[in-house]
Amino acid sequence: MSSTDVASGDGIADRPSTQHVGRLSYDVLMHILSWLDDDYPSLYSCSLVNRVLRDAAAVYLYRSITYSPPLSPVLNLKQQKQDDFEEGVFASALLPHNASLVRRLEVSGFLPTRPAPLSKFTSQLKVAVECWPNIQSATFTPWRHGEDTFGDALMLLNSRSSLRHLVVKATCLTAGNVATLVQLRNLQSLSIGSPSRAILQVLPEWLRQLQSTLRKLGLTESCGSVTPGVLRSFLPYMHDITSFTLGLSYSLTDDDVFLFWEDLPSLQTLEFRYYLQMRPVGTPRLSHLRCLTVYCNHVKTSGDAAYLYKWVRRVITYAPLVSLRILCRREPWGAAPSFDPLLEHLIARHAQRLRVLDIREFLVGKKALSKLCDKCTQLETLFVTVSCDALKEFQSDPTVFRSLRQLGLNTRTSKSRRSISTTAAEAFMKRLPSLRRLVVNGSCFEGTWAADMSEAATYVVHPVDITVRLFPWERGTVYGQPSYERPLDWFT
Repeated sequence: MSSTDVASGDGIADRPSTQHVGRLSYDVLMHILSWLDDDYPSLYSCSLVNRVLRDAAAVYLYRSITYSPPLSPVLNLKQQKQDDFEEGVFASALLPHNASLVRRLEVSGFLPTRPAPLSKFTSQLKVAVECWPNIQSATFTPWRHGEDTFGDALMLLNSRSSLRHLVVKATCLTAGNVATLVQLRNLQSLSIGSPSRAILQVLPEWLRQLQSTLRKLGLTESCGSVTPGVLRSFLPYMHDITSFTLGLSYSLTDDDVFLFWEDLPSLQTLEFRYYLQMRPVGTPRLSHLRCLTVYCNHVKTSGDAAYLYKWVRRVITYAPLVSLRILCRREPWGAAPSFDPLLEHLIARHAQRLRVLDIREFLVGKKALSKLCDKCTQLETLFVTVSCDALKEFQSDPTVFRSLRQLGLNTRTSKSRRSISTTAAEAFMKRLPSLRRLVVNGSCFEGTWAADMSEAATYVVHPVDITVRLFPWERGTVYGQPSYERPLDWFT
C-alpha cells in the first residue's frame, strides 16, 4: 500500500495498529495525539482526516466525559427542555464503537433540580452509565442537583468491576444511596466531600472491605462530624493507606490529628485544612511523609504567620520531605508577613530532598530565597511572593534560579503590580538553561527547543494563555464559546 492510499483512507484494515499515516505508525500517532490532551476541537479535527486518525483520536475524545453546566441566574425553559445527551459528544459517546473507550465520568456544576419527567437528566445518566462498561473513575460533585439524582448511577457502578476511583459529595446521597455506595469494592482511591454522620458510621466497615486495594482516602470540605473517636475507628483498616486528605473540622485538635497520622505506617502524601489553634502541641514523627499540602485562610499578621509556619515545621521535622505546598485564597496586594523562618528550616532539614516548594501567597526575602536555591540542590519547582525590588534584581540577574525547571514569582507590596513582557521573559529564561516555565504576576511563559529550516536548534520562549477554556458540555457541542473560565495553575 502506498502512502497516498493511507493518507486518503483507502484500504484501511479493521485493526489500525499495523497501519501507518504517511511514515507514522499507529503507536507513534497515539503518542503525538496525547500532547493535545483535552483540546477537543483539535482532536475532533484530527478525527476527520481518515480512519486511522479517527480511531486514534477517539481514544482521547471519549476517555473522559464531563457534564458541568454553569449557574443560570434565571430559569431558561428552552434549556430545560433540551436533552443534553441526545446531541454532540454525549450522543457519540453512547455509540457502541465509542462506549467502550469511556474511562472517566465527571458530573459537577449546577444540575437541573426539577423532578422527572420534567427533567430527563437522571434517566439519561442511568442510560449513559449502562452503556459505558469500562468506567475506571467516577466523580459526582455538583453544587446543585435534584433529589436522588445519582441513585440509579451508583447502583450500576456496583456492577462495574473496572471502577477504581470514586469522588462523591455526601449531599448527593440519600440514606438508600449510602447503603448502595458501601457495596462498591476494589477501589484504589476514595474521596467523600462533607461526610455526614450516616456515612461515617458505616465507613469503618467499608474500609475493612476495601483495605486490600484502597491506597488513597479523602474526607474533604466540611468535616465537622469527624471527631477523634471517628478517626480512631478507621485505624485498624488503614495500614496500607499512602495518601490521606482531611478537610476542616473544629472537633479535632492538632494533637488528635498528629496521633492519627503517626499511626499510619505507610503515609506518604498528606493534605490538610489548617486552622489556628493557640495551644502547645507535640511534634509528630512521620518518617515516610514525602508530600505535604496545607490549605489555610489568608494570613495577614506576623503572629498568625508564625503559628502557621511553626505548625508546618512540626509536621515535617522528621519527614523525608520532597514537596511542600501551602495554599490559601489569593490576595493580589496587601499585607504579606515574612516566611523566611520556614525557608531556614527547609534549608537546615530538607535541603537534600526538597523538589517542590509552592508558597505563592507568602512573602520571602531575597537573601533567604537565594540561600534556599543555593542549598536545596534538588529543587525543581518554586512559587513564592517577593518584593518589587527583589523582582527587579532577579530580572537583572536570574542566575540564582539556574537549577529550576518551573518558577513562579508574585508581588504584593504594591497595587501597581509589575507585569513582564515576552522580550523580558525571553531574556530571563535564556540565561537559565534548565527553566521551562515562568510565571510572573499571572503572566505565563514557556520555553522550548525548536529546529529552524537549517535544522539548527534554538531556544524559543512564548506566552501561554493563563486560562483553561471550559467548553459548553451542557449543550453537548465540541465547538462554541466556553461557558466560563478559570485560572490556569501550572504547578498543581
